[in-house]
Amino acid sequence: MGSDTLDQVRIHDLYNNGDFEPVITVLESFTRTHPSFSNSDSVFIAKHLAVVYSANPDTREKGKYYMFRLLELVPSAKLVDMFVSEEVDRIFDKVREEFLTRQHAFGVDTSRIDLPDRPRHGGTAVEASGKSHTLVWASLAGGGALLAAGTWFWLANRDDGSGPAPQPVDVKVITPKN
Repeated sequence: MGSDTLDQVRIHDLYNNGDFEPVITVLESFTRTHPSFSNSDSVFIAKHLAVVYSANPDTREKGKYYMFRLLELVPSAKLVDMFVSEEVDRIFDKVREEFLTRQHAFGVDTSRIDLPDRPRHGGTAVEASGKSHTLVWASLAGGGALLAAGTWFWLANRDDGSGPAPQPVDVKVITPKN
């Protein structure tokens, strides 16, 4: 099964050196062999696979999938630490716009959820904010679930032309006699 934690430093070094195939191999292998992993690993995986797959025209759609996944995990995510090309940056902007549009369509707006302030001296954010921290993450998870359910409903009920053709209705127009 391998290590229980993802070696983020090693993988990011591979990424920074332009060794994208090993990045994909390690991350895909990790996700297959680990039924669950930390939020930090989830964000790391989504971000790296989003950029690497989006940079290749043959895997661009897969990259967009991981961009959506990244935004579901961290709606305020940015790619500035990844030193991406202008093209990947434009793709991410378009994916973010679509992500926000979908959220809005389902009445969800994670950009307006205030995360608790982190204390500047001592303590942790959880200690400082108490249960509100859990409430924020529960709200984000609920919003993500709502978005997923809405997307599933839309996909299941959209008219893609594969069903039976609509039948014509015979309408007779009756004009009054004067």
